[in-house]
Amino acid sequence: MEVNNCPCCGSDQREQPMTVVDHMVSQEPFTVSFCVSCGCGITSPRPDEIGPYYESPSYTSHQDQNSGLFGRLYGLARTFAAGQKLRLIKRASKKSKGSLLDYGCGVGVFSSRAERAGWHVDGIELSAEARRRAQEKLKTGRVATHRDELDATHTYDVVTLFHVLEHLDDPAEALAWIRARLNTGGALIVAVPNYESPDAQHYGPHWAAYDVPIHYWHFTKASINALARLTGWFVSEVCPMRMDTFYVSLLSEAYKTGSKNWLSAVYQGIKSNVLGGNSNASSLIYVLRKAS
Repeated sequence: MEVNNCPCCGSDQREQPMTVVDHMVSQEPFTVSFCVSCGCGITSPRPDEIGPYYESPSYTSHQDQNSGLFGRLYGLARTFAAGQKLRLIKRASKKSKGSLLDYGCGVGVFSSRAERAGWHVDGIELSAEARRRAQEKLKTGRVATHRDELDATHTYDVVTLFHVLEHLDDPAEALAWIRARLNTGGALIVAVPNYESPDAQHYGPHWAAYDVPIHYWHFTKASINALARLTGWFVSEVCPMRMDTFYVSLLSEAYKTGSKNWLSAVYQGIKSNVLGGNSNASSLIYVLRKAS
């Protein structure tokens, strides 16, 4: 499947094609090129059938239990991150309780944490097994396969997409759909990898967060701002996901050298977090609000 136009600004002009290998599943090479207008990276061509590329026990967001030291550390980091996300939604919405849609909720670690804190939570998750595990964790909320399964009249105070936007066929259409269902004063929270970060520049095509072909898009601050303008939003805040840097560096070391090289990965993670500061981390969280 060829992709002709940038989803963030509509441009059909791209440059600097780079070959990136799917290290997770198929070992196939894919091409990522970059929009000359906003910098959005585009995986093209991409497979017509994407499902088989998710079928890996290493795809950690769809796992509840992860074996080995790396898996256990990932689980601890995910639990810690869920608490951080909860504090963020409270700050962004100025509410301690409300209605939340977790778009791409995985196995429901964050969703269930938010529900226990008093939020009414719905989720959307395409993976049948991850959806089952997320639904088991929720007491009252519903985890749907597709958006059209949710109550069409229900609106939300907060909508979250934590490492989801890069997987969607049409990010602009998704953001437009969310805009119609977000309450006045509400917040849309989007987390995506940032290929301009120091660790991404260090690892180049071996940077694990390119994650082709399941990552269709590769965002920058400029491209997220362009996408926000296109769909009736503005970016009100940008903050880093510092723990992501270490996870991505460990995987990137393995892709580049064949070994996780913990010391080198930790060094690169610390270096990237220091050099990247608050606005150029390996992964960035954007708080979006409706433009008037």
